[in-house]
Amino acid sequence: MTFDESGADERQQQESPSQSLEGQWDEQEPSGDPPVIISRGSRVPTVGGGQDSTQQTQSAPRQQNPLAEPDGSTALPPMPSESPRITPPSPWPAPPAEAEAAAHAVDDGSVFRPATDGLTRDAVEAVGQAAVLQRAFINQGEMVATKYVFEQTLDSHAAISDEYLAVVRRVYAKPHDGNEALSEDPIEVALARLRTRGSVLIISRPANSSRTITAYALLDRLLQEGVINEARPLSFGGSHHFPIRRLPHDRRCGFLLDLPPDEDDFAVAESFGATLNDIRDRLQQRDCRLIVLTRPEQWRRISQGAPEGVAPALGTVRPRDIAERWLLALEPAFPVSEWLDDADIEPLLTGQSPTDVLNLVYLMLEQHRAAEKSTSAGTTDLEGSFKRQQEGFANLSIAEQIANVVSARSNWEDELYEWHEPEGRSRTGFERNFLLAASVLRGDPVGHVYAKAAELTEKLDKIAVLVNGQQEPGVIAMTRAIRARREEDGSLAFNRPHWDDAAIEYFWNDRPLARTAFLEWLAQAPVHTSTSKDALETISREDRRALAARIGQFALQWAVRHRRQEPLEQIVKAWYDHGTGKELWPLAVDLLDSAAIHAASAPYIHSMLLSWSSRNQAHLQRAVVEVCTKKFGRRHTDKALRRLRNVASQGHREVIDTLRDAVRVLWEDASVRKMLFGFVVEWCASEETGHTVGHRTFAALALSSPPAQDALPPLLRALVGENSSEEDPFRPHVRGLVTGWRTLLRQAAGPVGDRELDTAVFAWLDAALDQPPLSAVVFDTLRQAVNIQGTEAPIFRETLRTCAQWWVQGQNRSYSKEREDLKRELSALLDKDLVARRYQPATHMSVSAVGMANGDSVDEKSDAA
Repeated sequence: MTFDESGADERQQQESPSQSLEGQWDEQEPSGDPPVIISRGSRVPTVGGGQDSTQQTQSAPRQQNPLAEPDGSTALPPMPSESPRITPPSPWPAPPAEAEAAAHAVDDGSVFRPATDGLTRDAVEAVGQAAVLQRAFINQGEMVATKYVFEQTLDSHAAISDEYLAVVRRVYAKPHDGNEALSEDPIEVALARLRTRGSVLIISRPANSSRTITAYALLDRLLQEGVINEARPLSFGGSHHFPIRRLPHDRRCGFLLDLPPDEDDFAVAESFGATLNDIRDRLQQRDCRLIVLTRPEQWRRISQGAPEGVAPALGTVRPRDIAERWLLALEPAFPVSEWLDDADIEPLLTGQSPTDVLNLVYLMLEQHRAAEKSTSAGTTDLEGSFKRQQEGFANLSIAEQIANVVSARSNWEDELYEWHEPEGRSRTGFERNFLLAASVLRGDPVGHVYAKAAELTEKLDKIAVLVNGQQEPGVIAMTRAIRARREEDGSLAFNRPHWDDAAIEYFWNDRPLARTAFLEWLAQAPVHTSTSKDALETISREDRRALAARIGQFALQWAVRHRRQEPLEQIVKAWYDHGTGKELWPLAVDLLDSAAIHAASAPYIHSMLLSWSSRNQAHLQRAVVEVCTKKFGRRHTDKALRRLRNVASQGHREVIDTLRDAVRVLWEDASVRKMLFGFVVEWCASEETGHTVGHRTFAALALSSPPAQDALPPLLRALVGENSSEEDPFRPHVRGLVTGWRTLLRQAAGPVGDRELDTAVFAWLDAALDQPPLSAVVFDTLRQAVNIQGTEAPIFRETLRTCAQWWVQGQNRSYSKEREDLKRELSALLDKDLVARRYQPATHMSVSAVGMANGDSVDEKSDAA
């Protein structure tokens, strides 16, 4: 199945940069966790198809390249066991003489960075799979290479790996401006700008138009020339403004910053263009460079005041060039011209986005590799070759391979119609459902597929199929009926590429009234896997996870393609009811998280998560909160905060603890602390959420996080600026702290567990004792928290005094004179406040929650740089 990715409106919400080539198809993040497929195909073959393809690839340091040309340009290193004559040429011309001289300079801390040698084909395969497929379900759900290649954190602490940039260098298709007669190459113009100390380059292009891979390629070129020492992504943060202090203190770095898309009440400030002048000055001081990714509509709004010429036109990439470079990088002996010049293939490339081109590349590779494997097997396995011929799986010519690719691009609709509606008879419901079950449960034992097909028939057609006896057609008959073959491991396989995906798509389009019942069966399939016991087949935990991963993939495809939430809602509900402590629930969360950072699915998933955050259903809200603590929350912290705010307003008790954990995770990003603290204080001040969400989230920040229970609580660490690299870090305002402390005093014991008030008082008084500079703010906060009018006043004061006394000496706590002296000092201050209040006129104190947090309005708080 494929998605129509041509609509610009579906590609406007993109992600911040990470180590990915998704800019050529834009901004997918390869990470340690295999992401989720949302494009055609889910079984891209691994390179070599054997054990070698599962070996971990290592990042090699840059060393002097023996293939460097005399003129200073760098030739691409050949793939292992490949001939240099078929190595794709470098897209870069030789650098100018002054750049070559700069490349070998070693003064001022510069380092010469020649091309990385030893790039494996597996590395290229891993990047391609991650970029276009998101998750390749190979070997029962295991992503072969992506899970250990190019692991990169999302907090911009890790430089972009040499090996990743080596892949970029190999597959990058250089843009053209459409006028070959012009003397100036637009990419070379951009490079000339970036060679200047402190330079800033804006790449203002639509999504899925090679903008991110172009940025990586430019950074790689600067590394090769020695202009910079390393390249790394840069997070925008949670504010409307990009604070200059977010620029790291490193020297000779190249940074890549992706501006977050506008959404709801969040938008990059219009002053961003003018801010670039100050950013450029800071970069110049540290001999750094910055590439900024934005979109044309966004850049038109924020570009006022930007330095002149900062956003040059960079041309467009030819789809054929993308296909050629990837095909040769992945399969050096691939007959490129014979395929790409074919009259049926050319229309499939014309006008296509890079994502669609790479989808087509993998279809072509799959057919080419299958044909080579069949030819090789035919020479050594005569019996197997004869069997394949008998079953209709004879070797295919290139023309037949091309025909298969063309048909796969149309989802085999004509061929599937002929199968469903054969002349002279009609397919039975069991036959149709067996094809559908085999397509969904690919890789499972055929006995399990057989039993699940019977369940599906009963679900859709309300007919009980007796599969335990010999009344119905058996496995062999059904396998031949759907034109599949039984593999040695007992699973079913189809010879036509992506026939299984197409069969599911055919059902979805052909039987609209059966979709709901099918989705229910689909969501329950990995939950109930006991039907294979009668077949003496075992469905292991790994099998269950692989099945769940494939089912999640299908649900995601349909949800995004058809703009309907129901497929994913069914998955989330069924796996939530199965138990959040079991293996299926984390898979559902990871599915949503990966989809939320992939270009093709992100726009819809972001809006879906926003909708779920306002629906008072525990399974939907739990999913939103957990996604906000993962890659989505770290890359789109501003969006995560707004979704958490919506969840908090519902105050659902089943989600409170998860929301507390999310606050702790997001607090680690110093750039969003001001906004996050404002939300927490707002929740504390609300009558609806103060005793639930407000209490629990403030306690999460006021208490030490496990396992380091003896460390300072996050709020106190922020007050002393511990481990902060910010030049002007956020420090919580006392008025906001007071609001939070009053929620603790009103609810001395939390909804569950120990008395959080006692623990908080102990931690804050310990901090005041151990770090005297903190004593003033600790005393001031506690004094103001209990210094109120009304019936609560004496209760608050006596509760605080009691906690302080327990801190001095209580159960499992020996007496300490130092603690006694500090407690007396606090008591004296409380008495002083009590006396002073008797001489003050009664007034009603009312301060807004956000004002108490920071003394600002919501907009001022969000916009603070």
